[in-house]
Amino acid sequence: MIKLKALTTYLIERELVLPEQLDSWADQVHLELIWKPDIDGMRMGDMRYSATIALERFADHPGRLMALVGSWLEANDQERYRDELSAPKFDITMLDNDLADVDITLEFNEPQYLAEDPDGEIKAFGNTWAFVPFDLWIAEHGEVSSLGRS
Repeated sequence: MIKLKALTTYLIERELVLPEQLDSWADQVHLELIWKPDIDGMRMGDMRYSATIALERFADHPGRLMALVGSWLEANDQERYRDELSAPKFDITMLDNDLADVDITLEFNEPQYLAEDPDGEIKAFGNTWAFVPFDLWIAEHGEVSSLGRS
C-alpha cells in the first residue's frame, strides 16, 4: 500500500492538522492475479484497495485540501483513468463554524511483482521467486565476447 503511505506522508507534511489528528487505513483489498512476464520480473497481479484518510478538527479551507489531494494524484498516480478508479470522495462533518472532521475515501491500484530468486519462497511456473522491490537496471555500456571463438 505504497501509494496510501506516500499520500498520507504528503498530507502530514502540509501541516493541515497535527500529525496525531491524521490517520489512514486500507480496506477492501482485492488481488487480481495476472501472472505475466514483464520487464520488471513477473507481474503476479494487481492489488486494488479502498483507502480512507481521516483528518480530525480540520480548520483550513476544504478547497486547499481537495487541490492538494488532486495534485498529488495527478503527479503520483497517473494510471488512475486507465485503471478506472473512482474520483476521491470528501465526507465533511462540521463540528462548529471553524472545525470539521474530514474523511477522504479513494481507490488505488498497485501492481505486484516477483523477481526470480533461487532462494525465494514463492514457487510458480517451475521457478522460484521472491517478493522484493524490483529495480530494472539497463546497461549503458557493454562488451560482447565470443568466448575465444572466431
